[in-house]
Amino acid sequence: MNLRHWPGMWWACLGAGFLSACGLGVSQRLAMDDAPVGLWSLEPKDAVQRNRAKARLDLAQAYYEQGQTAIAMQEITQAQAADPQWIAVHNLKALVLEKMGQSAMARNSFEEGLRLAQRTPSLGSELADLQHNWGLWLCQHGQSSQAMPQFQRAMNQPGYALRNKTELAMSRCDSLAKG
Repeated sequence: MNLRHWPGMWWACLGAGFLSACGLGVSQRLAMDDAPVGLWSLEPKDAVQRNRAKARLDLAQAYYEQGQTAIAMQEITQAQAADPQWIAVHNLKALVLEKMGQSAMARNSFEEGLRLAQRTPSLGSELADLQHNWGLWLCQHGQSSQAMPQFQRAMNQPGYALRNKTELAMSRCDSLAKG
């Protein structure tokens, strides 16, 4: 079953894009003064690269929200060139690819973001956004049993402010799995 058949808010979130309609905007919580949860701080050179990537990612998100996926992907490519280790780039890239009908490539981008998160310290909210969106993707593609742990991991991330949306996603995904 495709999530597009779900009524109400769930479809609104998915139909308009995982990030934009569900309030999961990448740039909302990516202020440069946010410190990763006690793990590290950016070196000055890295901070410049992150600022460049953030500017491109903000543009990409704006284009994505307007349905201009080709231009969004161009901006994501620039953001990734500036900061290839930043999981927020991989998160938005996956969402744009999915919207473009490139599900296999979207899956790869989600998985790459998760691999990077194991090696590179990240803000809890960034990782939670990635895990939440990965869970939505898995559920949308009929993999509810794999989605639930992702939702739970998102809920357990420090600084994650959108737990209510993840709880809703878990409930809907569970309903889908039960038929």
